[in-house]
Amino acid sequence: MCDARPARALPALARALPALARALPALALALPALALAAPDGEGAGGAPPPLSPALAALFAAVWGASLASFGNVLIHRLPLGMSVVAPRSSCPRCGRLIPWRENLPILSYLALRGRCAGCRAPISPRYALVELAGAAWGVALGARWVWPVLSEPALWAPEPWRLWAAAGVWAWQMSFAVALIAVTFIDLEHLFIPDELSLPALLIGVWGAFTLAEWEPALSPLGSLAGAALGYALVVTLRVIGELLYGREAMGLGDAKLLAVIGAFLGWEALPFVLLLGALQGLLAAGAALLYTRLTGRPNALTLPEEELDAYFGEESPEGARGRVALPFGPFLCLAAFEVLAVGEEVMWSLG
Repeated sequence: MCDARPARALPALARALPALARALPALALALPALALAAPDGEGAGGAPPPLSPALAALFAAVWGASLASFGNVLIHRLPLGMSVVAPRSSCPRCGRLIPWRENLPILSYLALRGRCAGCRAPISPRYALVELAGAAWGVALGARWVWPVLSEPALWAPEPWRLWAAAGVWAWQMSFAVALIAVTFIDLEHLFIPDELSLPALLIGVWGAFTLAEWEPALSPLGSLAGAALGYALVVTLRVIGELLYGREAMGLGDAKLLAVIGAFLGWEALPFVLLLGALQGLLAAGAALLYTRLTGRPNALTLPEEELDAYFGEESPEGARGRVALPFGPFLCLAAFEVLAVGEEVMWSLG
């Protein structure tokens, strides 16, 4: 006979989640002030003691998951032409408004066992996966930008702006990560990249490089502008070549704007690797998907015959299009951008 205690514990966990959600963001906002208020003499040279890496990682994960939760809003609403601000989130099946305590990143999905609290309709696991990805990137980017400063209180205690500058770079790159995650899921499902996502991301990329470069020497405003311009120009060039060779564009303008966004955040130096890795991984994925279809006789979820793609967008297929397949390239550009973001273009160039 099964033990009913875990089931009885779930309501208690659900009741505890709101308090946890209220406490963690407040503590995260108060973190620099708490560190600065520590008694003298507890760290090297009388500076505040360094924060526990585990606690710092927890704060980064909470904020990363929270930002990715907004990414879920973008994924669901932008392809439908809906506002990302209003109305409040609701169950698509029963229309029940979702209270904030049932909208907590990751935790609410677990507490509700992946089902609507009203009609018990299943909730897509995509919501939790996106939030988990945001938490993971929050920690990864925190380790790259915030930890080196936070672990040296003697460096930032006399000049607190150093800590806030590091947090600003973290937030800037987290907005990039969330945009990449949103583009991946939208392009896979709807086969296009909304301008409402790519254009604001492009502006944030260039604005952040200019604003934060004053405090972070590793950022280059001119490199961001050059990356945005070169990213767009590269895809437009490939598009023209495709029209000359195949009678239709090889890549969409959504891909051009996406590569401009990637160039704005990562700089022009990263673009050769993003294009190369994206094309290689897209080719391998398409080959595997077509092999699956050939062996099983079932359609795959990745490739689409070009005539079906044209019908999807209400266009006429050019002559010679029959037999060709189309592949959403945006997700593979995003994957390559994540890889360069994780490793750094400097490492890529050294390997090359």
